Amino acid sequence: MFFISAPFGNYLKFKKAISVTGTWTFKPRPGLIQQIIKTLRYVKTDEGRSWRNKIGLRNAGLQEGMLRTSYDNVLSIAALEPLDWEKIRLAISPDRNIELNISCPNLDTHEDTTSFEGFDKFPGHMRNKWCIVKIPPTASEKLVDKIVDCGYNTIHASNTLPTELGGLSGKVLVPYTTRLIQYIKSKHPHVQIIAGGGVKNKSDAEQYLEAGADHISLGTVCFTPWKVKSILK
Repeated sequence: MFFISAPFGNYLKFKKAISVTGTWTFKPRPGLIQQIIKTLRYVKTDEGRSWRNKIGLRNAGLQEGMLRTSYDNVLSIAALEPLDWEKIRLAISPDRNIELNISCPNLDTHEDTTSFEGFDKFPGHMRNKWCIVKIPPTASEKLVDKIVDCGYNTIHASNTLPTELGGLSGKVLVPYTTRLIQYIKSKHPHVQIIAGGGVKNKSDAEQYLEAGADHISLGTVCFTPWKVKSILK
């Protein structure tokens, strides 16, 4: 299965992929366009060109997100305050597909939101197929174990790589995502893995699948939708 990662899932729909919208927070966070203009850059890295952003979960809020997201697609959600997971859980239908994004690198604070009240209640509450946790590329084995112990059985590895100027996408993520795949499959073989980061063609996707991933997430390749179509064929 292929997923169109947030925020691209807000705008792109493909018959052979599930779109992930968001990421949505309980309260709106205005300023999306300004942050895109201010921080989105195509930069050089040792692994080649990468997109870098520091958007920081700017979005129209959970209520708007639910209006924009069909039940066939996935609603990406994030908690910023200690009671947000519980508020979000009570606000959304248990029949939705969700992705809990605990991995945004571009916030002013970097609290472990898996410790917030209500994080561990989603697996027993949600009834649809997808109840996913999206983790950072720098996630520790301890964090992965904690997520699995809470009852989650699908993990998305991974979000952008944190840097001082913003989160990096692209090939720079490959060794991080591969490390996480290998650990999860060795320690928690029942957990499904959605792998993303640097997937620009079918060969890149196959590399993650051969490493042990079950599904593939497409991110910045979505800037060129015709390439996405070639991957999905």
